[in-house]
Amino acid sequence: MDIFLATVWGLIIGSFLNVVIHRLPKAVMKDPDASLDCLLWPSSTAPCCQAKLTWKENIPIISWLFLRGKCAHCGHAISVRYIIVEALTGAAFAWSAWQFELTLVGLFYALFLAIAICLFFIDLETFLLPDRLTFSMLWLGLLGSALGYLPVMPQDAIFGACLGYGLPWTVNKLYYLVRKHDGFGGGDFKLLAALGAWTGWLHIVPILCGASIIGLLVIGTAAALKRDRLSLGQAFPFGPFLLVSGLGFVVSRL
Repeated sequence: MDIFLATVWGLIIGSFLNVVIHRLPKAVMKDPDASLDCLLWPSSTAPCCQAKLTWKENIPIISWLFLRGKCAHCGHAISVRYIIVEALTGAAFAWSAWQFELTLVGLFYALFLAIAICLFFIDLETFLLPDRLTFSMLWLGLLGSALGYLPVMPQDAIFGACLGYGLPWTVNKLYYLVRKHDGFGGGDFKLLAALGAWTGWLHIVPILCGASIIGLLVIGTAAALKRDRLSLGQAFPFGPFLLVSGLGFVVSRL
């Protein structure tokens, strides 16, 4: 029963995460200090034609399947990302309830996974890692460590956050001296700092190495399938690879 309830809540939260993924980057690009009111107002609209959605069109997963992935108002295709985010969030909350039952510890991990899902798709689509999300993940990790909810000592969490930011920042500075342009985005520093708060400082280098290996495999495979050569100056979002690698180490510590 606990897992069922958690899954339902996860699906509902997943629907809201789609709003965050769609609206937050636009608000941040206009104004880095923009109010979060944009996430609540106006009410849900179709991203393709801005038509207001009815409650029947807002049912997680079911609405997308019933509409066959097309807008009911203009017939435009609705991105499969919407159903993926809802399914992933439902699964994340179900896993948290299965692992920790309906406890505060489970809530901390569910929130961590929800933020990670948002950051994954935002960076994938816009090359942005909004501070509001990375800092939320960071402080959630530090708070969870201080309260004893995470298997990380508070001092390790703090040092992990510092090293998580400082190591890629240093690498980026050295890279800039050679290439005359950044190799990392500033959001990557903050994301790795947040992951460091959840895993401790000993996992920073493994997370970074794991993310690099995953990135090379994914990008190399994509290039091979397209039979296209990658430009040395071509940019890629590194956040999704950091999140996948970091998530592996967060789970491995349980």
